[in-house]
Amino acid sequence: MTSSIVRQRVAPPSAARLPVVDGLRGLALLGILLVNMTLYKTAPSIEHLAPTTIDRPWDAAFAVLIKVLAEGKFIGLFSLLFGFGVAVQFTRPRRTTYLRRLAALGLIGAAHLVFVWFGDILTTYAMVGLVLLAFANRSPRILLAWALGILATVATAGALLLGAARSSALAEVERAAASADAAEAARLTALYRSGGYLDLVQERAATPGGLLFGLAFSLVVLAMMLLGMYAARVSLFADVAAHRTRLTWLAKVGLGVGLPLNILVVVVQSSGGFFVILAGQVLLMSLAAPVLTVGIAAGGVLLYERGPWPWLESAGRLALSNYLLQSMVFSTVFYAYGGGLFGRVGAATGVCLSVALFVLQLIVSRWWLGRFGTGPVERGLRWMTYGGRS
Repeated sequence: MTSSIVRQRVAPPSAARLPVVDGLRGLALLGILLVNMTLYKTAPSIEHLAPTTIDRPWDAAFAVLIKVLAEGKFIGLFSLLFGFGVAVQFTRPRRTTYLRRLAALGLIGAAHLVFVWFGDILTTYAMVGLVLLAFANRSPRILLAWALGILATVATAGALLLGAARSSALAEVERAAASADAAEAARLTALYRSGGYLDLVQERAATPGGLLFGLAFSLVVLAMMLLGMYAARVSLFADVAAHRTRLTWLAKVGLGVGLPLNILVVVVQSSGGFFVILAGQVLLMSLAAPVLTVGIAAGGVLLYERGPWPWLESAGRLALSNYLLQSMVFSTVFYAYGGGLFGRVGAATGVCLSVALFVLQLIVSRWWLGRFGTGPVERGLRWMTYGGRS
């Protein structure tokens, strides 16, 4: 079957849908998968946030690349695109529908968190999405000011923590925190290597670690969503010709400044202990990653003009289904009730597994859209939002 026939069979996007946004969302899926792989295959710990702590050089190299190029960037891009979609679709008469949609997203996220994988982000999106109501009728200038103000505030807190982390007065507290972190990582490793499915469900229900982490960085998520709303309000992605100069500047600054900043985070996190690593992570999420995210988004929009990304667009239109499928596949591969590879796979192998699954998702997404027009979870979300109404 030729690509032209496939394009004809794929259901056309809605009037409010921009193909470039779907393409960026598809790209974000790959970046998120590469980052999440670390949490699929190993227990979360503060120490593991410093990729140079990995012993094997090949794995350490891949871990550093993921840290510099992906961690924080693609969840940021996903958040930005979420805010973009809210600004495009939300109007005052639709407030009730919007709330139903958030409730449905929260329910899907809660089920994902408890029954599949602890690192769910959908529940955080549903909660932060409620805050976006306060910005529904704000001007683009206000949206931008709030977004930059939030990021600056969190980054300042990270810088202050970094300064305090160098103090010898915190040495005893740091040792205790590092010891507790290592003990918890060891406990989770033993559980995920040997526990049955119901044991893991009980653990996730009792200690929703992914939700707590998401809420810890919910201010950054909110800031990126506000940037997405700003982009929609000024037609930054929809009218490239009118904003080419701004997009080019954002791409150059975002990539030119963002890459060195993210490399600096790796250097900082490799130079200290528990609190230095933690402070570096705050600076990564609130400063280094957002700058590079903006560069990726702007550069992506400019590149898209040179030719469409039909495979990424298809994956992006099924983003919710693909995101959940990634968790279902790799929780089964790594946990004891499945392949039992938890704690036994390095970063290099993790990257290979991630790319292999994503390529398969590109193929299946293209076929699925041509046959069914929308994803299974997307259809369920729509039904939960609208009921019998289309």
